[in-house]
Amino acid sequence: MAVALEELYHEIEPLYDIRLVTKRCFHKIIEWTHIVENPEFIKLLHGNELIFNAGLQFDSDEWLLDFVRRLNDAGAGGLVLSLHDGKNYSERVLEYCNENCFPLFAAGWNTPYLDVMRLFASVLLKNEQRETNLNTALKNAIYYPDNEAAYIHYFEYDGFYRNMKYIMAVLSCNAYRDRNGNKRLQEIARELHYSLDKGLVTEEGGRLLIMAARQNKEQVKDMLQRICGSDTRIYAGIGTEVTKLQKLQESYEHAMTAYQLTKTAIEKNILAYEELGVYKLLSDLRHPELGEGFIDEVLGRLIRYDGEHETDYLEILKAFFENDCSILHTAEAIYCHKNTLNYKMNKVKEILGYDIMSNGNRARIMVALYFMKMRI
Repeated sequence: MAVALEELYHEIEPLYDIRLVTKRCFHKIIEWTHIVENPEFIKLLHGNELIFNAGLQFDSDEWLLDFVRRLNDAGAGGLVLSLHDGKNYSERVLEYCNENCFPLFAAGWNTPYLDVMRLFASVLLKNEQRETNLNTALKNAIYYPDNEAAYIHYFEYDGFYRNMKYIMAVLSCNAYRDRNGNKRLQEIARELHYSLDKGLVTEEGGRLLIMAARQNKEQVKDMLQRICGSDTRIYAGIGTEVTKLQKLQESYEHAMTAYQLTKTAIEKNILAYEELGVYKLLSDLRHPELGEGFIDEVLGRLIRYDGEHETDYLEILKAFFENDCSILHTAEAIYCHKNTLNYKMNKVKEILGYDIMSNGNRARIMVALYFMKMRI
C-alpha cells in the first residue's frame, strides 16, 4: 500500500491550509501517516510515513533541525508541521530539507489533522485495492493469457490499453534475504516505482515482476542497469517488446529465460533476451526431456565414466572446447603438460567412442555443453 506524495498533496491542497515550503520532492512514496510529537518515538517508524506534528515543541531552529534529521535518517516520507502565528522555517532548515530531498509542509495552526489523516487513509486504502487488482491482473495476463476477462478490464481502467508497447522484466537479489525478509528487494521495488513513467512492479516467489508501458528496451535496460550495474548480487532479465496486453506472457517468458541465464550460462547479472545469441535458439527448444536426452546421447558415456572412476574427463573436455579445441591453450589454461593433456584427450575419445574433432561431432558436443550450462 503506497501512494506518491504528489497524489496525496493534490487531494488536500484545495481543502486545507497546508502548503509545501521545500522543493517538490514528489517522487516520495508514502505508505502511511503518523502523528509524532516526541523525537524519541522516531526510532519506531518503519519508513515512508508522512509525519504530522502539532509544533508544540518547536521552540528553536536547533530543535526543528534535529527533528527533521532524525526523521530523514529513519526514512520518513515528509513532515507536516503546524506553525504558530508569526513563525516560519529558517533558511538553514529549508536548505537541509532541499539538499536531502525531504518534503516539508507548513500547516495552519487550526488545520484539522484528524480530518486530513482520515482523507489520506481513504486514498491509501483505495490505492491498495487498486494495486491488488492490477497485480492480480498482471499475473493473470502472464499465466492465463487466453482468459482476457481476468485482466483486460483492470488494466484499461488504469490506463494500460490493449495496443500499447509493453516490456516485462524479472529481478531478484536473494543474497540479501534473511529471516526478516528481503528489505533490499523492497527498496528496489520502491526505486522502480519512482523510475517507471508508467508501469507495474509486483513481487512473486522472491522476485520482482516488472511491467513497463510505453518504454523501449533501451530505456528499460538503462533503468535496470542503474540498479544492477554496481551490485553483482542483483540479477535481472529483460524480455522482448510486445504491442498487445495479450502478449505479455511472451515477453515474460523471454525475460525469465534471460534472467535464468544470468545465473547459469552467461557471466553477466543483467541480460536482455536479444543478447542471448545461440542460447536464444536453444531456449526456444528447451524442454527437460529434450535437453537431458541430448546431453546423455552425446556425453552420457563420459559423465558415467567420471562418476564410476572419480575422474574429471568432462571438465577437461569443457576446457578444450572453451579454448577453441587447442591443446596448447587448454594445457596453459588448466596448468597441465601438453603431452599429459594429449593422453587425456585420447582417453576422452576412447570413452565417447567417436571422433570429437569431426565437424558434426564438434557441433553436437558444443550444443550439449550449452544445454548443460542452461541447467537451472
